[in-house]
Amino acid sequence: MSHILSLIEGQVRSANLRNRPEEQHPQPGRYVTKEGAAFGPCLLISRECGAGGSALGQKAGERLGWNVFDHKIVDEIAQSAHVEQHLVKSVDEHIHSYWEHAWRGILLEDLAEERYFKHLQKIIITLGHQGNVVIVGRGAQFFLPPQCALRVRLVAPLEERVKRMAELTKLPPEQTRLKITQTDKERAFYCSKLFKIDGALPIYYDLVINTGQIDLECATELVLAALEKKLGAHLKQANGSRH
Repeated sequence: MSHILSLIEGQVRSANLRNRPEEQHPQPGRYVTKEGAAFGPCLLISRECGAGGSALGQKAGERLGWNVFDHKIVDEIAQSAHVEQHLVKSVDEHIHSYWEHAWRGILLEDLAEERYFKHLQKIIITLGHQGNVVIVGRGAQFFLPPQCALRVRLVAPLEERVKRMAELTKLPPEQTRLKITQTDKERAFYCSKLFKIDGALPIYYDLVINTGQIDLECATELVLAALEKKLGAHLKQANGSRH
């Protein structure tokens, strides 16, 4: 948890420095709602299990110099009141209003589950507000305004995903296949239950990449080019250069 807290502290610190003068000098790729809530720029990655979403997120984050938050990190934040409070304490009233607006219409029968999802929503919206962030999974593209981010979906044929995951985990192929299909079902159920939609539909994404045909290096270049094009900004690279 100390690593997560350190990551959050760095994210909050850099966001405070970066966004302080935004009213006079708006940050490229920053989107402000009509209610005054500011978001982005962000890269939001959805993926089929084994399609390479986490790996692409790390590659893109390194190139951009942005922090990367995958589903495990977001879950750890959601389960720690101290870390979550540290993340969200600096947001203004516009973001507080956006939290409430985003949660309307989402009703769950399990109160514990509803509390968890409310924490999750608050974390993702706060990270989106801070900007310069990569979020992998957890339906981030449905919590944040589409204008503030590039929304990417990675897919690949099942056999290709089984092969990759088996090599990575050293599990037998049949066991790997079961794990992948179960994970895909859980992710689909999550979107269906929380957002009442099919989260795999291409209409919810700006870019869908088949990593069975396009390798991760090439996919990363496509994502970075699309991110720059959509948000209308030359985004900084980790070494300080620009495109």
